[in-house]
Order: sequence, then C-alpha cells, then structure tokens
Amino acid sequence: MTPFADKTCVFRHPNTMLVSHVRNVLDSAGIEATLRNMTLAGGAGELPLDQCEAEVWVAQDEAVLAEPLVREALDGPALRTPGWRCFHCGEWLEGAFDTCWQCGAPRPA
Repeated sequence: MTPFADKTCVFRHPNTMLVSHVRNVLDSAGIEATLRNMTLAGGAGELPLDQCEAEVWVAQDEAVLAEPLVREALDGPALRTPGWRCFHCGEWLEGAFDTCWQCGAPRPA
C-alpha cells in the first residue's frame, strides 16, 4: 500500500509558494495536508509537465471540506465586507480593515 492510497490531490500548480499557501490555509482549518513534487519543476521536459507540478494532498474524507477552502485561498472570500467610515476621525476604509489606519480606532460592531 502506498502512503498516498487514502489521499487525494486537491490542488496542483507550478508555483510552489502558492501551493505552500494553500497547504497553510488547510492546516489552519484543521485539515492535515501533505505536499508532493515540491522540487520536480527542474524535471519538466524530461518528465510529463503534469507530473512536475507541486501538489497538495488531503485525506479522501476531508477533500469535500478542503475544496471550498482552496477556492477561497485563490479567489478570496465569496462575500466582500462593505467599506466603513471611522466614527472617530471620519476616514473612509475598505471592508478588509478592522482598524482605522489613520487613528487606530476599531471597526464598530
């Protein structure tokens, strides 16, 4: 039995930093992820291209949970948080900010 018999690939890409980011997102969500092919990019041409890309693998029963997290890691959150005006200094801030960059006041609840 191979060590990956009960696992499935949920993401593959030639950019190893992006692959590592996806793995970190899954790990922070409590999904154990394993990286494969992280150093095979130099073999492209000698090996088939699809076998040289870095990959993220998870347990088969966690793939359904992992796939939406992978999409969010690549595309950003599905719902955008609306912008807001700081109640303290009046600065307009994008929704991604929880603290006013101008005066440091927290976003109102």
